[in-house]
Amino acid sequence: MYIFREIDKDLLEWKNSREIKPLLLRGVRQCGKTSTVRNLGKTFETFIEINFEKDPSYSELFSGNIDVDRICSEIELATGKRITDGSSLLFLDEIQNCPNAITALRYFKETRPELHVIAAGSLLEFALQKARTPISFPVGRVRSIYMYPLSFCEFISAIGKKGLAENLQSERRIISDTLHSEYINLYKSFLVVGGMPEAVREYATTGSFLECQRIHRDIVDNFENDFGKYSDKVPAEEIREVFRFALRNVGNQITLTKTVPGMKAARFSTILDLLSMAGLVFQVKSSICESLPLGCGNKNVSIKLLAFDSGVYLTRQGYDASSILRAVNLESLNKGALVEMQTGLEILKYSDKYQSAELYYWKRTGANAEVDFVIQKGDNIIPIEVKSNTTGKMQSMAEYLRSHDAPYGIRVSLENFRTSAFQGKQIQVVPVYGVKTLRTA
Repeated sequence: MYIFREIDKDLLEWKNSREIKPLLLRGVRQCGKTSTVRNLGKTFETFIEINFEKDPSYSELFSGNIDVDRICSEIELATGKRITDGSSLLFLDEIQNCPNAITALRYFKETRPELHVIAAGSLLEFALQKARTPISFPVGRVRSIYMYPLSFCEFISAIGKKGLAENLQSERRIISDTLHSEYINLYKSFLVVGGMPEAVREYATTGSFLECQRIHRDIVDNFENDFGKYSDKVPAEEIREVFRFALRNVGNQITLTKTVPGMKAARFSTILDLLSMAGLVFQVKSSICESLPLGCGNKNVSIKLLAFDSGVYLTRQGYDASSILRAVNLESLNKGALVEMQTGLEILKYSDKYQSAELYYWKRTGANAEVDFVIQKGDNIIPIEVKSNTTGKMQSMAEYLRSHDAPYGIRVSLENFRTSAFQGKQIQVVPVYGVKTLRTA
């Protein structure tokens, strides 16, 4: 069962573009990169897949001087498949296991500019760090595209609710109270299942949350077993300790000078960056929100942390999934800042796929005022608060709108889509399942 992904459209556009650059598909392990490329391969006359992890002997083809024609000829002999420019797709999977193949990507563009080449790697940054000879991606010759676990819209499409997904993404969407309730129930299921393809496929097939949780545990075990590959200088046990610290502190403000007991701040930051590069943890950085880009002028002494997937997070932390499915308000739904985390993950998933996305929040210096997220819309910085109720003063939002020139604010909650007046400005109310509209509206 292939799960449709929105990135499929981007890959087709790449295939049909006039100028074809080798594509580097990046993202956390098991988020669906290989399946997606194989699905694209069905649209070519010939699909050739090389996996450097399963068959390390292929790395020998890229040793010595890089001669693209020679490499293609030897791949043809090894696979028994003809490589033809314009009608073949060459897929180099787990490319982090062959640094020379990463270097070779630039020469595919220069020597065989009409050949479609896609490379994928989950631990790519670590391969670059460990390489004896520094490796860089030549500007203009290789294009990176970033992939994440399934978004909410992808999830409901995968479980047979494609019409609801299309309605939510339509400019003329209609969300009645009855439909709103259905979306909320689907959102609860999404929180528990998460967006990892294996878990989504299991839920779509069997409807078993229990089986999904077993898959979540396997995923975490596999990731933690990989920690030894992240760095030659940092022990796997220390990486494991920081990873577990991050899961315990999802949504909390973290001061980088006060972290894991007994661990120096510099060490903690190094490990946190390793986990971020692997796509297991996302850092939400503080922004003063006085100018663009959002990271301009920030010291980033304080950050917030998000785990990569809601389902894996809930299972790993031992939260009661049934209580989430029964929840009638956001307060009882928001276990461990779950909804705030998922809102941030959805913002990432709907960001520009051709660049590494970043998340920011606003915190007033010396005060308790904090806005959960801020995003750039055109030349404006828009504040976003995730609220557990439909009433209240929204003090942090009020403080932000008083001190910043924002045209409007956004409240994410269990409410249906609507707008309201607040502090002389407009508040756009977006339901928890409608985060995609923050990017497309």
